[in-house]
Amino acid sequence: MSQEELRVAACEATENLLKAMGFDATVSAQVDGDTAEVKALVPEQSDLLVGPKGEVRQALQHLLNRTINGGQSRYHLQLEINDSWQRREEELVAMAHQLADEATADGAERMTEYLNAQERRIVHMTLREDTRVQTNAIGDGLIKKIAISRAGEPEGARAEE
Repeated sequence: MSQEELRVAACEATENLLKAMGFDATVSAQVDGDTAEVKALVPEQSDLLVGPKGEVRQALQHLLNRTINGGQSRYHLQLEINDSWQRREEELVAMAHQLADEATADGAERMTEYLNAQERRIVHMTLREDTRVQTNAIGDGLIKKIAISRAGEPEGARAEE
């Protein structure tokens, strides 16, 4: 599939899904390689498409990826609804920096809330260059927490929630 075909397929799939769900949306997409960044502007009740922590947006993104890939995983569709993912990314970056500062200040390990893989990647990438701390995913399954502790310290007792 060409980049233009991917752009059209991503827009059509997103428009069709949102319309079937009863939402009026203006959809656009930009393609870079095998990634389509889709933006949906939804004038009313967009919070229903995002969810409290972005979990609905993540589920819709998964469905759209399955739709455009037809069971394979060659292309990646990143769904943005009214800049919700951008705001979530900013929250995660701020949280990562705050927890890193707290962990280095008193030496106690800090834990994030439960995060999906895309959110965990943001935290890990944010702190990758911070030589003061180390990060480790904690938990089983798709939703995990990240432990943030001083660099070079052995894993100790987990911080209380």
